[in-house]
Amino acid sequence: MAKRSDGRSRKQSGGGGGGGVAFFVFVVVPAAVFAAPTALLFAVGLVPTFVAAIIDRDPDKSAPMTVGPLNLCGILPFTMEMWRHNHTLTEATRLLGDPFTWMVMYGAAALGWVFYYMIPPMVTGFEVVRWQSRIDSLKSKKVSLIEEWGPEVTFSDEALVRQQQEAAASAANAAARR
Repeated sequence: MAKRSDGRSRKQSGGGGGGGVAFFVFVVVPAAVFAAPTALLFAVGLVPTFVAAIIDRDPDKSAPMTVGPLNLCGILPFTMEMWRHNHTLTEATRLLGDPFTWMVMYGAAALGWVFYYMIPPMVTGFEVVRWQSRIDSLKSKKVSLIEEWGPEVTFSDEALVRQQQEAAASAANAAARR
């Protein structure tokens, strides 16, 4: 991956390489020429994924990675129907003229957006609960250690050094008084 003058790669800085252009030239153009009905259905059906890719500022592009597969799942049944029966532009426009087709394609994309917005807070909540139980477990172990070894086990390194210095100083004072 190419590095910029500030040491970051193009992917890290958000700058694009030639991957999008190569994909367009080697995949989209031939698909539009040789499979125009399928390309039309995909071009119209994948609009939510394109929008997710454009508006997502995350360098990992997690929005299109979440919305895209579900959006694709919403398009595939109609693509398969078109491939089985009549793979023509007339059939593609007939499918696109059906509101049910739009509802399924865009509804699947909407489900992707629901996953995108709902799963991270749920995972965060589970992690908070898990770590809170770990903290509670460690606190109970600390209490049992204090009961077994005494309160000295709770001192930090600085407090322990200070306590040892004070003990040494009081021992030196006691020896000097004698």
